Amino acid sequence: MIIKVSRIVIAAFLALTALAGAGYAAEKAFDFTLTDLNGTPHRLSDFQGKVVLVNFWASWCRECVIEMPSLNGFYAANKNKGIVVLGITIDRKIENVLDALRKTPVSYPVLLDSRGDVFVKKYTVLGLPTTIIIDREGNIQDRFIGRVDFSDKSLTEKIQSLLKGRNDR
Repeated sequence: MIIKVSRIVIAAFLALTALAGAGYAAEKAFDFTLTDLNGTPHRLSDFQGKVVLVNFWASWCRECVIEMPSLNGFYAANKNKGIVVLGITIDRKIENVLDALRKTPVSYPVLLDSRGDVFVKKYTVLGLPTTIIIDREGNIQDRFIGRVDFSDKSLTEKIQSLLKGRNDR
């Protein structure tokens, strides 16, 4: 009897899981406000209506620094198409950030999260670099841990579909 009930419960759970997946709603991105290197505050919700790539990095992270030119090239090619890139550094010393950016300059905003308010408390980033893609409605559509090639065709197609308002997860 217990085995039969367990099978029914498991079957029901699997059926509900499948149904829930069919109508899956993307996770809402946590709003935050961080300042850039000039002290100007940037709030994620101010970019509602745009596709946002949030890239967590650190100056001491080799893979992060290697990834930066690819992300910067992607940003340069797409910034006028409704795409925003926010680089969030977790460095504690601004001098390290400035030194890294002198060696590997970027044109997108670099925000400071030295206390981990966003990195740890909001997004629980598990590795660097991490890139989170947020759609026009403020929903997380994808998350990449590790270095990304931002010229990758499947990635650019995914982002283009988000720009057109399609969330093809």
